[in-house]
Formats: sequence, structure tokens, C-alpha cells
Amino acid sequence: MKKWLSGLLLLVLMMGICACSGVKASIAQLKDELNQDVIAQPSTIDLAENEQENTLEVPSIDDISIEETYQPVPTASENQVPMVAVELYFASEDGKNLVMEKKEIPKVEGVARATIEALLEGPSEQSGLRSAIPAGTDLLDINIKADEKLCIVDFSKEIATIDSGISEDVTVYAIANTLCQFDTVDAVEFRVEGMSVTTLDGGSDLSRAVSANAALVK
Repeated sequence: MKKWLSGLLLLVLMMGICACSGVKASIAQLKDELNQDVIAQPSTIDLAENEQENTLEVPSIDDISIEETYQPVPTASENQVPMVAVELYFASEDGKNLVMEKKEIPKVEGVARATIEALLEGPSEQSGLRSAIPAGTDLLDINIKADEKLCIVDFSKEIATIDSGISEDVTVYAIANTLCQFDTVDAVEFRVEGMSVTTLDGGSDLSRAVSANAALVK
């Protein structure tokens, strides 16, 4: 009887062991199948990303607007100071007459002053003309009385030293003709070092304001 019970217990134990082994094998097989399903099927995240990529719309060229930030660069001509052509009167080669030469100078508010400064610089080299104003003469002041159409011009003392070969009238009217080209000037009054004068070097009458003299121009 004991042997029979012992055999029965051993049989039950062996069946339990076999059952456990089968369960383990089944569990292992199930895990393998699950892993294969995971690998074969994309994840939810991947699906979401793919769906987002598929629904992304590329805008057409007509829908794209580009803000213009281009600023035009000023050209050289836009940076240049406006110029004005003025008439300057210089002595002829023999010093007896006046010859008009045109020159462009910057268009500034005090154009009369700028014109006399250009006159003091002398004629162009290729003109063959001479300056009618003695060398070293400086313009000290210039004032236009528009209501009287009178220009009062003040020079340094060097203007009273007339160059040899040039008459005093040529010097005087080189200045007067140059200033009287402006609509606001009909006559010119001369001063030297701030003082009124009746002549420069004894050869002209400056006791009154002088007007342009076309007779000296050739």
C-alpha cells in the first residue's frame, strides 16, 4: 500500500513538472509572438509623425510675401552740390580791355561773394587772359542793399597797387561788370580796408558808385 501511494505521488509530481515546463514554453512562445508584432507594426508616435508629415502643405510661390528692406544708395550726382554758371571779367592779354569768361561755382546763398572769390582766383590757364585785380588782394566784406540795388564791396589794401600794364579802369570794371550781372545789383561802391575811397591809384573816379561798362568788353 505504501509503495502504491509513493508511486502515485511520484506520478503526480512528474505530471506537475511537465505541466510547468509546458506553461513556460507557452509563455516564451507568446513573448516571441508579441515581440514580432511590435516590430512589424509602427508605433503610435511614428504613425502620428507620419500623419503630420503627410498633412503638411507646402505654400505656393504666390502665397509667399517677401518684405522689401532695400534702401537705394544715393548716386554721386545726388550728393553733388548744385552748380551755377557766372560771368567773370578778366583783363585781355595786353591789359587794355575786359574779356568775359564763364565759370561754374557752387550755388550757395551768398553767390555774389562766391563770384568775387572766383574772380580773385584768376582766369583759366588755357584762356590766355590775365587777372585784372592785383595779386594778394583779399575780399574783406561784401554787402548788397537790395532796395537800392547797390553792392558795397571792401578789399584789402593790395587792390590799390595796380599791376603794370593794366589800367585802373580795367580793374574797377572787372569787379563792377562781374557784380552787375546779378538782378539785385545796378551799381558798385568800393571800399579799401573798410574806408570809402575816391580812387584806387589815382586813375579812376570812385567818389560815386560805378555801374557796368560794356565799352571795355571785347
